[in-house]
Amino acid sequence: MARGVRAQDLFQLKSVSQVLATGDQVFFVENGIDATNNRYCSRLKRADAAGHVQTIAANGQLNLQPAVADGQLYYAAQVGTDQPQLFTVATTGGDPVQLTTGTPHETVATVIAAADGQSIYFKTTETAEKPKLPNQETFPQTRHVTRLINKADGYGWLPQDGVYRLRRYLPSTGAVEEISQQGDDFSLTSVSADGRYVTVLRDDHPEDDRNFAHGAYRLDTQTGQTVDLTAQFTHGHFEDATISPDGQQVALVGDNGSAGRHTVANVYLVPATGGDPISLTDDLDADPAPEFAGDFVQHPGGKLVRWLDDQRVVFAPAFHGHSQLYVGSRAGSQLVDDTARQIVDFDVIDAETLVLSVSYQDIPSQLVTFPLAGDETVQYDPNAAYEATHSFAHPQRFDYQATDGQALEGWYLPAQTQAAKTPVLLYVHGGPHANYGETFFYEFQVHASRGYGVVFFNPRGSTSYGQAFESHVNGHYGEDDFTDVLTGLDAALQNFPELDAARQYIAGGSYGGFMTTWAVGHTNRFAAAVSQRSVTNWISLFGTSDIGFYFNPEELGIDLFADGGVAEYWHRSPLAYAQHVKTPIRLLHGEWDMRCPISQSEEFFTAVKRNGVDADFIRYPQSFHGVSRNGLPSLRVKRIDDMTEWFTAHPAVNRKQ
Repeated sequence: MARGVRAQDLFQLKSVSQVLATGDQVFFVENGIDATNNRYCSRLKRADAAGHVQTIAANGQLNLQPAVADGQLYYAAQVGTDQPQLFTVATTGGDPVQLTTGTPHETVATVIAAADGQSIYFKTTETAEKPKLPNQETFPQTRHVTRLINKADGYGWLPQDGVYRLRRYLPSTGAVEEISQQGDDFSLTSVSADGRYVTVLRDDHPEDDRNFAHGAYRLDTQTGQTVDLTAQFTHGHFEDATISPDGQQVALVGDNGSAGRHTVANVYLVPATGGDPISLTDDLDADPAPEFAGDFVQHPGGKLVRWLDDQRVVFAPAFHGHSQLYVGSRAGSQLVDDTARQIVDFDVIDAETLVLSVSYQDIPSQLVTFPLAGDETVQYDPNAAYEATHSFAHPQRFDYQATDGQALEGWYLPAQTQAAKTPVLLYVHGGPHANYGETFFYEFQVHASRGYGVVFFNPRGSTSYGQAFESHVNGHYGEDDFTDVLTGLDAALQNFPELDAARQYIAGGSYGGFMTTWAVGHTNRFAAAVSQRSVTNWISLFGTSDIGFYFNPEELGIDLFADGGVAEYWHRSPLAYAQHVKTPIRLLHGEWDMRCPISQSEEFFTAVKRNGVDADFIRYPQSFHGVSRNGLPSLRVKRIDDMTEWFTAHPAVNRKQ
């Protein structure tokens, strides 16, 4: 009999990302885990039209950013302890050749080849500053902080002396040229077919840490002239820009900032020389910059829009918890796929055919060929052997209504056990501006295999339901968002009678951790709770989080130092209700968390433990905020075991609600 997903299976499961189509071949990154060294790894593979798959590059721990020109594959590889550098290998395989050495502190990223094959562009970052890593130096150096934005979760301390370069490799001569050098970061997003122009994203006002306008620009690499493609969007924030094949237009994905940093994005077309943009998505209630709350995808490519031909683009927005696929032009946009899944990455094979990297709740990852007219075919499944001997829990989606009549949706992942009654685990996503949906969730599968029925919802504040739905939570944390998840839990208990109302548990991370600690301060219905990397005190978060000084005022609707700010922040803080907590609670937190620093859990643990609550606190070393998604693999497994241990130790109790 096939067995369910065990926690240790994290070391076996693989995912596909960064797809690149060229001719009748598709190159892609296959992501996995090196169990011996407890680290993530990736290799570059090639699939041909006949379905044959071959490993092309695996010389580094990480082999990423495939680009093809004239029979050669170019990519960034991290070999040993060296910084990632530019490598090349024949598209049919062979011995890789290192093309750059850089300085000891220069890192290569974002490799893009011009369609004419004459130039390979890549970005580098150079800094001698160390991020937040163990430092055993005998004579350590001090760090002099001068900017508001001086750290970033998942990286550490941001370099204050960083040098960011745009470089170009010329295959005909082997020369590496420097196109530009600057002291502020940027993103390289596309290259024109003839290699002359590139598009980059960068802060419009890099000297002002309180201005978050982030625009798209076209750079002429011959003259150095720059065109501001988003000049009309004074407060906009753009996440992708792609030059059309004929070089006449640029497709943009971004927003105008009208609803702050969580404004729903649009797809725009703008002349390559600048001018008035036209939106392709004004009438779509979908988000072209999706934010799926998941824990499985590694190294997504990040391309949000691609050109089918000189006039048409393709993009994959999120809508009600799943990806859609649209073809758009100045004449309008047409929905071409509405399958319940996540489209992780995509590329254009020809004007009528795409290649997609996709994920379903019960299929971790697949590479598929998708004709715009006709049936798609699975080209590669990296987990085929695993799936032959294992079974996944299959989700059941359901609709329900909030207490005020708002339509909501949720999912139920049944326990993979034969018990007549199963405990129910309510899991709340982070964000809050993200969405659960139709994508593989490794942790949920493990909980289901251990006998828990997992229920999860998209309460108000979630993405993929339009601007009003997403903005509803701002200034109203702990109100409708709280009742939305509890009403969803009630609906699940009513719809699925095998769920045991006497054994209800709650868990969540980040905003989900906020909701967990908020819930136990406002209801006693749960037998136990696990709060992970949570927000518990908005006042202290303001000055300690890497984003607190701007995130808090926008999310809570008031600045901490405005009249009534301190009172409102305390009113919205779970810590303010700690004296009401009766539910046994375990707090999990990463030592390196810069988004919600570990002090947030320390404060809550101290408060509830002081009041005699059955509580404990587990600290995860070398772990940032994303410990459950991209943290040390061994600790990802340990974290799920820690949750199961806590729930098992706290069976049903009768407690007044």
